[in-house]
Amino acid sequence: MSTIRIAVASTPLTATLDEAVPAAVAAVEEAGRLRARIVCLQETGLPGHRVQGRFVPEVSEDELDDALGEVADAARRAGVVTIVGTERMTAAGRLMLSVVFDADGNRLGEQAKTQIDPTEEPHYVPGTGRRVFTAAGVTFGIAICHEGFRYPEIARSLVLGGAQIIFAPHFVTTDGGPPPTRWCESSNPYNEKALLCRALENTVFVAASNVAGPEQGSITGIIGPDGTLVASLEYGRVGVVAADIDLEQADRRLALRWAPERNLPAGVAGS
Repeated sequence: MSTIRIAVASTPLTATLDEAVPAAVAAVEEAGRLRARIVCLQETGLPGHRVQGRFVPEVSEDELDDALGEVADAARRAGVVTIVGTERMTAAGRLMLSVVFDADGNRLGEQAKTQIDPTEEPHYVPGTGRRVFTAAGVTFGIAICHEGFRYPEIARSLVLGGAQIIFAPHFVTTDGGPPPTRWCESSNPYNEKALLCRALENTVFVAASNVAGPEQGSITGIIGPDGTLVASLEYGRVGVVAADIDLEQADRRLALRWAPERNLPAGVAGS
């Protein structure tokens, strides 16, 4: 069977683990009720993105581990592979992470955000290294917010590594403007167009998860390899949306045509 049901979730913008953990657990449980095999939650959902209007208190490593443990337990109860955003302090500074749990609640690994937005630099530092995951019969990668929107090389590297789906957890707002009403409307923030391009230029599925709220600037939804919006949540709505996708459509054909040997820098003109 080449069909798999995947889901993406929008939870509210939180600032504490007391808010964030129940919201994340509820999303995983809903994905289980929808019979999804994989669910992706947004960027830095535990405890919440630090570039927001509210102050986000410091949390200890033990507190974050306990929070992740509750999400892992929810993944096991629901039988859903779960991608959850969080953070971790290191000697260099605070990393932004997506942690992956399998359907038994076991930790498969994590992906650090390697390219951070300039507005995030007061709070976070970039990580290093990229990987793909295989679970529920599918291979996927994770491109977190800015790195997926501004650095198409990251999505391409994941697809060349075997990814059939790129999960795109993010935190995008309208900066005070009204929320969009239609997918990829010209007046929307550019981010949706970037998601569309990542799907089309690599011939894979892109599954994006954004924070729900009155200033939500980009979609929570699933985009097909042909650029079709397969499923989505209403902007600003808390919830989970799932769709059955045919993995045979994610043939990675256009990504695999990339020929780096034909695109090496030429000599400087006039030298």
